[in-house]
Amino acid sequence: HERARRGRRARMDALEQKQEEVNAAGAQVRALKAQNADADAIAAAIAELKRLKVDLEKDLNALKEAGNAEAKAKEEFRAKLGQLLEGRLFYIPSFKIYGGVAGLYDYGPPGCAVKSNVQQFWRQHFVLEESMLEVECPAVTPEPVLRASGHVEKFTDLMVNDVATKDCFRADHLLEEVVEELLRDPMLKADRRRELEDLQARIDELNVEQMSAALKDTNTKAPVTGNDLSEPYPFNLM
Repeated sequence: HERARRGRRARMDALEQKQEEVNAAGAQVRALKAQNADADAIAAAIAELKRLKVDLEKDLNALKEAGNAEAKAKEEFRAKLGQLLEGRLFYIPSFKIYGGVAGLYDYGPPGCAVKSNVQQFWRQHFVLEESMLEVECPAVTPEPVLRASGHVEKFTDLMVNDVATKDCFRADHLLEEVVEELLRDPMLKADRRRELEDLQARIDELNVEQMSAALKDTNTKAPVTGNDLSEPYPFNLM
């Protein structure tokens, strides 16, 4: 991961350098025109500017393609890893033969062993080393408690669906990823960068209408498939 991060940073630095060269070449063309320089000199400067722009555009496209390929590879790896773990019975979706329930899983023998090791490591640190006291509470909570805590009324996320596959995603997570990707573009204009940075700071506060507008403004699509997304809708996690 560190090697990949350094590689991306090096590519970004190279792009910034080429952008500076394009800016300098553009300034040179404007200066020659302002000085009423020889037509051949102006033509040569324009040709050099065009060459630099083509070179920069080629590198930008290569960087975007590499980013798309990396994201696709990560998703494919995640899917294969999930299939492997499920196939070897580390875990399986609960009630799978009846369609399953999102977020509920049954642990198989190796999964139980991993879970036990994690719990033992937790106890080793917090109970034995930190001298904390362990308690165990019910896994369910009565509705009056959740109403009093505000969870029933406020524990809501905005969701969107892939219009083709019907897969469901949290709208704020998709928007955050797209905004971060857009902000990494060295060619991004200053005004647009400020708009996106302001949006990035307010993503958690957006209502349905604002989220819909932001998704359209950033051209956010479904991950992996690239399909269009439905309008965002509130989903109560309780």
